[in-house]
Amino acid sequence: MKILITGALGFIGKRLFSALKEQKHNVLGVDLVIADYDDYIRADITYFEDVWKQFKDNNGFDMVIHLAGEVGRLNGEEYPQRMVYVNEIGTLNLIKMCLEYNTKLVYFSTSEVYGTLFDEKEVKEEDFYVLSPSRVTNVYAMSKLFGEGLVRHYVKNYGLLAVGIRPFMVYGPGIIASRYKSAIDQFVYNALKNKPFTVHKGSERAWCYVDDFVNGVITIINKHEFKLGTYEAYNVGTQEYIATEDLAKLVLELTGKPSELMKIVELPDKFISGRKRFSNEKLRALGWQQSVPLREGLQKVINWYKGMVENENSSNRL
Repeated sequence: MKILITGALGFIGKRLFSALKEQKHNVLGVDLVIADYDDYIRADITYFEDVWKQFKDNNGFDMVIHLAGEVGRLNGEEYPQRMVYVNEIGTLNLIKMCLEYNTKLVYFSTSEVYGTLFDEKEVKEEDFYVLSPSRVTNVYAMSKLFGEGLVRHYVKNYGLLAVGIRPFMVYGPGIIASRYKSAIDQFVYNALKNKPFTVHKGSERAWCYVDDFVNGVITIINKHEFKLGTYEAYNVGTQEYIATEDLAKLVLELTGKPSELMKIVELPDKFISGRKRFSNEKLRALGWQQSVPLREGLQKVINWYKGMVENENSSNRL
């Protein structure tokens, strides 16, 4: 299959690109990074000319996997105009070309679209149809909810073939920790640096190691039945739930650091959900299952960060 991946040099994009190449797919990646890699071209999805050129030069694609976009709760609150512009205009540009070339679209949404519904129940994919902007808790979620709405609109009314992916708490080696990144990255990095870190009291998540997540995406690509006029989405994540306080304790155990580094604070009253309980039954029905338990995945992340911290310490000594 001839596949275009947008956001190909991102945390998930790089791994998905490699996995699809291993399966002998013909894959082209686009991103904003200036780089000279095989099967990679710098392109901005918000410029229609860039998107049009890739389709024209390659005589279209069988599938577009749309990962590119502005990501993250805090990022959306601090840079809302850019988030809305990139996540909506970029998606529309791809939709237009997918329609022209009869290309299947795999749209990456977010678990954040469920918003306050997490406070009421275990969410399922079909709950998308009761969601509204009043349900979501941050600009990032709004941008992705509207993006999914656009995709569904073009599926229902214009013949677009598309499927949605809603990622839940993807983690793994290779992310540079910052306040814009996940709790795992912040906990591990700060613990290794002997710095205190904050933990939200009463929050709970189920974390999905990046290799498991990529396998989930590939399972959907290979087994989902694209139907004219029908839009479906999949929750992609594990059911290995853990309280964030227990996650922090596990990180401290695995890094051998003192419990005093963990500073428990009340959950913020805006922009975030306390817990994320969801069904992944639809994905499991396709044959997917978790293969990397949290403890094992955390150790891989810790090992990666140890190397990074050692390099930082060496640089500071020079």
